[in-house]
Amino acid sequence: MTISEVSKRTDKTPLGTLLSVLMSFEVLERYLEVELRRYDATLIRFHIMSTLFKNGGEMTPSEIAESVFREKNSITAAINIMERQGVVRREPSPDDRRSVKVVITDKGWQEANQLNPIAQELSREALSCIDKEQIEVLVGIMRTIRESLLPRLAKTTANGKLQE
Repeated sequence: MTISEVSKRTDKTPLGTLLSVLMSFEVLERYLEVELRRYDATLIRFHIMSTLFKNGGEMTPSEIAESVFREKNSITAAINIMERQGVVRREPSPDDRRSVKVVITDKGWQEANQLNPIAQELSREALSCIDKEQIEVLVGIMRTIRESLLPRLAKTTANGKLQE
């Protein structure tokens, strides 16, 4: 049996549905990784820059990690690279001397403005197989799942155990 044949079979159980969603996510993520690489960008960098862009160009590393659903240490590693490349800089937080803000530099704004049309086109290409109404339904379904699971995640610790 080929991959194509396996992917066309439907398993209508909750587990089958979940695995189908996960497989679609993995394929989409891989597609974006491959396409972004053509522009010397990585998916984590794209996530960070997009999040900063949407939030006025500055956030704490913890806010970024929470926003992109990644561990803080992987965000810190990516920010270190981005800082060396001059697209972001760390500044002391004016509100809390123990905290820093990650701020997009002029070079970073230029990069974000160059990547935005590319990201828009990649999005159009990735979603071209479904029509506008299906996209709206999909977005609504994914929001419902996200809003259902986020409170459960908030109740767990970093090692996955339920907080008391």
